[in-house]
Amino acid sequence: MTKTSRLSFSADRASNSELFVWALYLLGGAERDVDVEEIYLKCFDIAPARLGWRTKPQIPDYKKTAKALQSVEAETEFIYKTHQYARRLTSNGLKWVQNNLDKLQNTYGNQKVKPVATNQYLQKSNFIKNHPIWTEYLSQNSNDILHTLADSLECSPASPKNIWDGRFIELETVCDVLDDNELRDFMSFAKKIYMKEKDKL
Repeated sequence: MTKTSRLSFSADRASNSELFVWALYLLGGAERDVDVEEIYLKCFDIAPARLGWRTKPQIPDYKKTAKALQSVEAETEFIYKTHQYARRLTSNGLKWVQNNLDKLQNTYGNQKVKPVATNQYLQKSNFIKNHPIWTEYLSQNSNDILHTLADSLECSPASPKNIWDGRFIELETVCDVLDDNELRDFMSFAKKIYMKEKDKL
């Protein structure tokens, strides 16, 4: 099945997949890693009648929220796995929430958890632009700088592919939130370096 960057939101036919994405957003999932159990609990807090046991509706049925997680991961590009027990919104996921914000708030309410660092995107941008990798980017030097790039993205050259992918997804979100085209160009530069150098490790 081809993944999509969209869910067809309808307040009359709201799905648990949409609820999962909304819950992750409310928990600050655009800014931080969120444990899946925390997301499950948030889903139940928002829609207890839908996600409780049939005979004991006051008890969360985590099979339902786990199925929603599986559906979102299988059918969309809205979230990514930062590690086994944590998820974060992708740039596509954040855009989808923003495009459907009024409908989601009207359907589920707005109980967003304040993120720890509201200026996290700007901090990340400033960190990269003040890092030695930025000088390499401006001079378009792509030779033997994978270690410098890895340091700027807070990983290591030997980090597995899923870690590098996660760092690029995080950077894409920063670019979109700040609408920073220069940083987008840097991301393209960084991806080329990674693709060029990863097989040499």
